[in-house]
Amino acid sequence: MDPRTFLRPAALAVSPLPRPGDPARELPFALEPGRPAIVAFLRHTGCPFAERTMQMLREAAASSPGTQWIAVSHAPEPETGRWCLAIGGGGDVRILCDPSRRTYAAWGLGRSSLGHFMGARSLAAVISLAREGIRNRHPAGTRWQSAGTFAVDGEGVVRWVAIPEHAGELPDLDAALRSLE
Repeated sequence: MDPRTFLRPAALAVSPLPRPGDPARELPFALEPGRPAIVAFLRHTGCPFAERTMQMLREAAASSPGTQWIAVSHAPEPETGRWCLAIGGGGDVRILCDPSRRTYAAWGLGRSSLGHFMGARSLAAVISLAREGIRNRHPAGTRWQSAGTFAVDGEGVVRWVAIPEHAGELPDLDAALRSLE
């Protein structure tokens, strides 16, 4: 366990969250025009919730190849790569590493609170995932970073937003896909 993941990172200037109907924010690479996308900003690598989200993204990407699937990690590229291999790889999910967390901030995702990741609902969700064999792995990044998932249509317009109320709340990828129909 890396205790540095518990250190609260410097605050960044965080843009307002995009709402359905708003243009999607920029990513370090362009989304394919005319093709919808699901963009999932992960908690730290090593987090059971990030692991389960990646599993869900891989499964959804395999069954919905017409959609771009993007996972954003705030761990450095080597740590993200090792973590991805440890949890079964990225499959058809494109991985973006953003250790500066600037992309998170541009999409309206800032720091969370201690209660967000150490509260009763999050700890209950950790226990539930542990029963499924998903446990904390060697972490990289910060536990304080908020997660979020967005559905973007082929014209670059946000159609769905999911910001977890606590760290253990995972995105409903079926709802994300329905928003793009």
